[in-house]
Parts: sequence; structure tokens; C-alpha cells
Amino acid sequence: MKGYLVLENGEIFEGERFGANIDNTCEVVFNTGMAGYIETFTDPSYYGQGIVMTYPLIGNYGVIHEDEESVRVWAKTIIIHELAENESNFRTDESLDSFLKANKVPRLKKCKY
Repeated sequence: MKGYLVLENGEIFEGERFGANIDNTCEVVFNTGMAGYIETFTDPSYYGQGIVMTYPLIGNYGVIHEDEESVRVWAKTIIIHELAENESNFRTDESLDSFLKANKVPRLKKCKY
């Protein structure tokens, strides 16, 4: 299903919606980290924000609950280019996709930004 990131200035970025089918309004911020995405998504300082992950592949080591900053996802939306299909860490508790679905966080992937 197609999804869109619509900025206040009228720019529109198309991607594929996956996970929670929720429309929302939020401040969009960028995160340039190559690792630590689960810490970012569970960091209370990202409350209510849409996080654009600039590293092209997210989810490659899955979710390690021990590494979470808090017990919930604070980000309102996650925007990525590509979601890893397979996790490759012996500590992985679950996939990033299932974690974000369980937390009802809408996501947009293959977004051309």
C-alpha cells in the first residue's frame, strides 16, 4: 500500500506503508546513526516525532529488548529506506517489524527522500 510523507511546505515523498495503518501529524527529525535504532525508537526525547533514518538498511540485527531505553516506542512514525528481512544477531529477541507492529507505530519504507 502506498504511503506519503507530506511536509508543511507542500513537498510530498512517496513510499510503501507497512505496519500500523494510521495517519498522523508530527515533527520530522533525522537520525544519522548506523546502529542503535532500537535505542532511538525507545528514547523518550523522540516523543511524538517522525524519525527519518538516513542509514539505508534498518533492522539488520532485530530488536534486543535489553538495549531498549524505555518500555515503549516514543516515536510517532518511522521512515526508512529498506527494512532488513532477516536478523543477524545471536541476541535478537524479535524482528523490528514485529516490534513496531506490536507498538502500533506506522512506518514508511522505500521512501525516496
